[in-house]
Amino acid sequence: MTPKEIEKDVQRIMKKHDFFYEWGVYSNGDVEFNVLCGDWKHDHGFLTYIMQEYGYKQVREVITEEDGSDCYSSIHTFKYVGKNE
Repeated sequence: MTPKEIEKDVQRIMKKHDFFYEWGVYSNGDVEFNVLCGDWKHDHGFLTYIMQEYGYKQVREVITEEDGSDCYSSIHTFKYVGKNE
């Protein structure tokens, strides 16, 4: 998929699952999400699970802020690899 196609695909995914994270698509097709103060299971884990269901593989997660609790901030980067059907 082209970066423009990926952008439209991610918009559809975000809308369908009521995600409100900051995100963007780079010219190489990487999709980056900025999850602020998200719960490890309900935000970070669910985002990763949903993106995998649509054919995106997480290639990087950089923790940007943590306080020792179950919530932390991080930047997730995904690459489209295709759906396993």
